[in-house]
Amino acid sequence: MVFVETGRWRRAEQPVHEHGRRRDRAGIGEKHQPPTGRRVMLARAGLACLLMLAACSDGAGAEATASSAVGLPDSIPLSAATPDGPLATSNPADARSCEARREAAKKLPALPGAQKFEERRVHFARVRGRALLWRREPKSNPSLPKLTRGLKRTSVSMVNAVKNLQFDNKSEERWRQVVLSEGYLWSDDVLLGLALTEQVSLTGLYEEKQQTLFVQRGVDIYELKREAGTKLHKERYVYKGGAFDGEKAEILLGDRVGKTREELIGAPPLVVDLQDLVSRSSFDRIRPTHLTEDALVADVRYGKDTWVPALFSLSGARAELACEVLSPELAKAKAKFLESRAPLRAAMLRVRAVVRKMVREEIPFDADPNQSNGYLRKAWLRAYMQGWRTFTLEEKSNDVYSPQGQPKPPQVCIDFLTDTWERASGTWYQAAKVGDQLEPKPKRTQGAIDFDKLSVGNRRSVAEFTKFTQEHEDLFEVWELAKSERIPFKKRDEFFEFLHKKADMILPGDMLTVHGFKGGGRPHYHSLIVLEQDPITGVPTLVAGNAVFPREQTLEGIMHISPKRSLRHRIRVRDPWLKAIANANDEP
Repeated sequence: MVFVETGRWRRAEQPVHEHGRRRDRAGIGEKHQPPTGRRVMLARAGLACLLMLAACSDGAGAEATASSAVGLPDSIPLSAATPDGPLATSNPADARSCEARREAAKKLPALPGAQKFEERRVHFARVRGRALLWRREPKSNPSLPKLTRGLKRTSVSMVNAVKNLQFDNKSEERWRQVVLSEGYLWSDDVLLGLALTEQVSLTGLYEEKQQTLFVQRGVDIYELKREAGTKLHKERYVYKGGAFDGEKAEILLGDRVGKTREELIGAPPLVVDLQDLVSRSSFDRIRPTHLTEDALVADVRYGKDTWVPALFSLSGARAELACEVLSPELAKAKAKFLESRAPLRAAMLRVRAVVRKMVREEIPFDADPNQSNGYLRKAWLRAYMQGWRTFTLEEKSNDVYSPQGQPKPPQVCIDFLTDTWERASGTWYQAAKVGDQLEPKPKRTQGAIDFDKLSVGNRRSVAEFTKFTQEHEDLFEVWELAKSERIPFKKRDEFFEFLHKKADMILPGDMLTVHGFKGGGRPHYHSLIVLEQDPITGVPTLVAGNAVFPREQTLEGIMHISPKRSLRHRIRVRDPWLKAIANANDEP
């Protein structure tokens, strides 16, 4: 399938194959499988010959091939991306070589992709899962597509349909056969995807004797172990090792599950991990145009109007930049973009680390219905500075530290954001020494950002904090949405189409305020921070905040509770603070 740009890459044209036949829309049957055996060998050999000819056609020989990969390798620091640096130059020989390589890749058979999924990609930002590009759709059990027929198009009806389907397929083995498509949790229907991620659990898929599982999420394979239920937790699978060690494991849309690691490694993945690619790259958007078994032809964007033709090599789910077609004008624009984004990219590494820590530390929410809202943090701070390990408020005991000695200052939603920026800069509460018992060492370390030293007014009020950011244009850039742009979340299609239209107004690290009416007609503010955007549409796919407890989730996950609310502000930290965070040398 060839992806054709029509404002955004939504339409897919079916290419003419050998003998003049066109690929049908499904592209899943045996005759539509990617070429195998001798055909693959001949195709790859032909591509290799074309690449060699392309590299030698300008007289540069083998040196042109080696130098044609123009990108931002992991080993090069962000500071190298300057107008005079090695990444800002264009080489006509490299550009011609790359263009020839792109044309050679375009002549190989295109994979079918997932047409319906791509047509609704903007709205799949509602569903939890990694940003992926599908080589083809997984083969689904016929029971799944039937769920969407004749149903009222609501989330509730789809959830109930999944529940009923599980009731009809009670054994774990039968449920796996129904709900997993070639091992993947998959659907090209947004509402069904939401229902599956909400209702399908790993413990429901595998019987109790299955103590170890493996989940493939894009390029990553996670090992999971089963834990028995306790008074605090139901029976569950948790991550074993890595950044999520000990946290409850979930199955997200696009995940593939297996009983052994070998089971996952042995079957080539059906996806290309775009989120992994963009996290290792310096472009901010990608526009795929031709996908083959081993290559992706695409345009990548360095800022709003700078699109650069590129070629990526594929190995399993991992994509690597092979080359770019850089003219002198594009190279200059790219260099300018890299220089402008370097502080944000460096700062976000620390911000993301802080968010992950606060999620793992389970910082409590300062709105306990059995206690006075907003007073818990004040009581905690007094206890912390006194060197206590616990404190009591309104006859309820509270811990000052986690068992690992990390301070746990209770948060309202805006505290999560201010704590994130302070902690990323080096301003935070010193941990207790861990031994036979916790040994408190109360001290607030001082970094570049400390909202207590600024005239914020009430830093724990979203409205007051927003007013402060609007009055300090040297530190913040604030976009206040016009009344006509404040689309209530209950109008989901309009809401996400608007986010796609305004994607360039939002970046990772931006703080969003949400305002509107909750149940009972009470006006309410909420705030959160953007962590990830879809690399194709630019729609935010992952945000973080503290509402009941710290978590990373989709906008759907946080806003469906009170769907009359809408986005009110986008608040962006400017370069002075970003550079201060990037230059901090302590562990965040």
